[in-house]
Amino acid sequence: MDLIATLEKLEPVFMQAGELACKMQKGVKHHNKFNSGNPVKDIVTEADLAVQELLLEAMSKTDLVNCRLMAEEKTPLASKFNEQGRYYLAIDPIDGTAIYAKNGKYFSQIISLHDGKNFLYRFVRYPKLNWTLKIVNNNYSILGETPTFSLPTEAQRTIVYWVGNPEKNISEELLIKLKNKGLCFAQIETFGEDVSSIVMFACNKAAGVYEENINVYDGLTEYNIALAKGFRVYSDGPRGRVDLSNIKKEEIGLYYPGYCLELNKVD
Repeated sequence: MDLIATLEKLEPVFMQAGELACKMQKGVKHHNKFNSGNPVKDIVTEADLAVQELLLEAMSKTDLVNCRLMAEEKTPLASKFNEQGRYYLAIDPIDGTAIYAKNGKYFSQIISLHDGKNFLYRFVRYPKLNWTLKIVNNNYSILGETPTFSLPTEAQRTIVYWVGNPEKNISEELLIKLKNKGLCFAQIETFGEDVSSIVMFACNKAAGVYEENINVYDGLTEYNIALAKGFRVYSDGPRGRVDLSNIKKEEIGLYYPGYCLELNKVD
């Protein structure tokens, strides 16, 4: 059962999913599925649901149906997958829903597979940028022209994050080391509303990314990129480094407990 080959055969469908998201974006209806106060996690649109069902319809007709599905939205076809599967298949139909709902362009579809220990496959598609990141067994590649965009110069010295408290969770020793390198932390909204931590990291526009109690659907993309590129990664959790088999549940979904910090440099 070569699940990676199956996923690669489905990549035209993944591209179609991005096209559907673009088609539905103007005037899309949205509502809050949770009331955590964090729009990044709370908001859902009718496009999230439609895109996920398009993806699951194709996947459910293959051996992928035997995987343990971790899909961000609760849609009918999600029940077809094996809750006790050996492999973990994660889907975020629209990563950056809050950006998408405001007609922004930095949203993506993320499909990934791991076996509880190692990342096996990741496909990240930004349809409005016509840009795709792909990682297969730690081999990193891109499709399309890398987007060009400008950010304040301080972004190059900033480790960005969406939520959490990096200065509380990271060891004092590491904080001092980062400070001595001239690095600081800032929430990503500091650099605008239509931005993506994945794009900033992949395009070397930020010094790094911090993630805390990382959701399983789109989280760890920067972590996967850093590992594939040989960049410095720091992480800590209940079992030491972030454990792909240690998945917890809260009201707003599934997550990996702990934190990870990826720096955009090899040294």
